[in-house]
Amino acid sequence: MTPLPSTPSRGQHSRNQSLSEAVLAPRAAVPDLPPVIHNGDTHKPVDEVSVDLAEHHEALIGDEFLNPTNIVKQPTLATLGETPFALDGDEIEHHRIVATEIVGGLQFAAPEPILQNAIVLLDPRIPDCEHLIEAGRKRGLMIMAVVPKPNDGSKADALLSYYPTAEALLEVGMHQVYEPPIGSKFDIVECATNLKTIENQQNLRFLGVVPCREAAVDFSDILGALLGLTCLNDLGLSSARRDKGLMKYAVSNAGLRVAKYARLTQGDGTDVINAVKELELEYPVVVKTPRGMSTMDVFICKDEKEAVQHSATIVRSVGPDGRKTQYALLEEFLGGEEFALNLIASPTTPRGVQVTDIWMYHKIETNGTMVNTYQELVDCHEKKYASLVKYAEGVCRAVGIKYGMAHCELKAKYDEKTKKWVDPVMIEIAGRLAGGRKAILAEATIPGWHPFEALIDAHCGFPVKMPPSFSPSKRAVQTYVPSDKNGILKSVQGNDFERLPTYHASSMLRKIGDKVERSTSLMTFAAFVWLVGDVDEVKRDAMRARAEFKVEVE
Repeated sequence: MTPLPSTPSRGQHSRNQSLSEAVLAPRAAVPDLPPVIHNGDTHKPVDEVSVDLAEHHEALIGDEFLNPTNIVKQPTLATLGETPFALDGDEIEHHRIVATEIVGGLQFAAPEPILQNAIVLLDPRIPDCEHLIEAGRKRGLMIMAVVPKPNDGSKADALLSYYPTAEALLEVGMHQVYEPPIGSKFDIVECATNLKTIENQQNLRFLGVVPCREAAVDFSDILGALLGLTCLNDLGLSSARRDKGLMKYAVSNAGLRVAKYARLTQGDGTDVINAVKELELEYPVVVKTPRGMSTMDVFICKDEKEAVQHSATIVRSVGPDGRKTQYALLEEFLGGEEFALNLIASPTTPRGVQVTDIWMYHKIETNGTMVNTYQELVDCHEKKYASLVKYAEGVCRAVGIKYGMAHCELKAKYDEKTKKWVDPVMIEIAGRLAGGRKAILAEATIPGWHPFEALIDAHCGFPVKMPPSFSPSKRAVQTYVPSDKNGILKSVQGNDFERLPTYHASSMLRKIGDKVERSTSLMTFAAFVWLVGDVDEVKRDAMRARAEFKVEVE
């Protein structure tokens, strides 16, 4: 390495400048030093002292540092009162600190506006909405609600949390709410156009569209595509995630077992007779609307007369989603017990699709349909549920669910010999968050699992955080409290559900003065009660909640 040049003073040899002197002080400022004596001989030439740059500083020092004029222009990371050089170097009290060279006369372009990330909640409900808003806020997202069918006040006040108004959504923390113009029906193209306008005017950037209930499943991905999003489920299978006939077709094409079925289109229901013969079915059979929800318009028909009657009614009617029904669906009646498996889908998860929690349904037959009594959370890692997990994940892939939550309902039989549930068969699957506060209960009982945050992350394309295990630490139960009478509700007894030791939450769906009816579908129940605790305790409290609830009507 070439040593730094030295400057002799008054005919005597002096030592070379140190690196700090060369960089931070002009040569004239370096004081004269006494001659260096080697081996006691003052007449011998003094050896030049080489400065090892690597020893003093990691940076490469060029010739420009030797010129005092250039030194002023050079920026340095040194701070006042400290030295960036080796500990054995010179101590310096102050360093020259230059941030940048100032140049006048430049015109800087105005910076691009910073876009605010946002997400759309399609047709939200208040209980889930509160958790989704909190998850979005943690990620710095603006939350936009889209309500296809605004609540015009015709819904009972007790149902406001399930069919919220724009005001109710804003009160719980929603940033903005979009509703179709007054007097017009929801149009997805018009909605996308308005959202794109809002996005442009408010410097937003929508990252995902989250369907929050059954009726929003088939067009949530279509809305996302119109917004130009990339985290979408398979658009070619969007109808198969909603229409139960197309759903069975897609799952069957994937090599998975489905129930025998036929589409019935005759307005008088007479095509039931030929369909039953061709499918080689025996009564009872199931007749249902193809785009139903919440167990609405699902009938177990014990004979041909009932099947013809219900088929004709469905074909001539408007479905629960408000659309004209094109056909009725005839299915074989499946034996066994019913389960619901909730799944998370994201390319960032190990398998792409994974079961997070399993709920076992306990139903009884009432008024020609199967009615819930209670549903309990079970451990999805137990070996006896292995075939259900594998089947449900296959169904999820078959209908093109790649982002977000899925809710798969199926039936299976218990094999006493192997002590396992076998022969699972799909009832239906939906690409949405499970209703009935199941995600809330799963979060309360499965350590480390945050389903609402996972849902937001999946639809935004963020990595989804998975817990090491989905085994619940406690048992959770949703109890369905029925009304056994028809009429105007006059009085209620046993609705103080907080008395139950395992009480977690409850919701009264009817209040005094409201019309009540015998419970045959989810939204005709008088109340829901959610319980968390030990297995025996929650089952005991579930029975008490149902048995001790009494209504009087007029």
